[in-house]
Amino acid sequence: QPLALGYCNLGEVLAAGPGARNLKAGDRVISNGAHAEIVSVPENLCAKVPDGVDDDSACFTVLAAIALQGTRLAAPTLGETFAVFGLGLLGLLTCQILRAGGCHALGFDIDPGRVKMARDLGFEAWEIDGGFDAARFALDYGPGQGLDGAIITAATSDEELVNQAARMCRKRGRIILVGVAGLKLNRCDFY
Repeated sequence: QPLALGYCNLGEVLAAGPGARNLKAGDRVISNGAHAEIVSVPENLCAKVPDGVDDDSACFTVLAAIALQGTRLAAPTLGETFAVFGLGLLGLLTCQILRAGGCHALGFDIDPGRVKMARDLGFEAWEIDGGFDAARFALDYGPGQGLDGAIITAATSDEELVNQAARMCRKRGRIILVGVAGLKLNRCDFY
């Protein structure tokens, strides 16, 4: 069901400030600026929308950039395996970026509909409920040393998600928090 994304401003450049290198008045752009009829945004927070891209597709630019930055921070390399907690739009984009980079993405979510959507896209995904221990599963999934990293795109106030990510990762595994989670960390899990 279509709904407002809340992250993106799609519009036209009214005027480019001094020193603008890539934009000029009349360019169609997407930005992550404030939400208003007219916004002032630094050039590095705007992207020119190519002529062949329609507005409905362009509005995903900022969300894809968030997923891409979270993945970039995780520094995945070919063949690594990452858990992705939260299979909403950001999580599914993150899984697709990981796969495009030659990595395995294991998806986890509390919503069975999102898990099904991830599976329909060809990802291994599991519903996290009271009886499923994702950390134990992840340790048993590979060679027993843990996953290479976890990217959290979920929104929760529960700190257990971050601690579970720490328990499922190998020594020096990477954990990236793109979403929102409680951060009362268990020192033993991270040490």
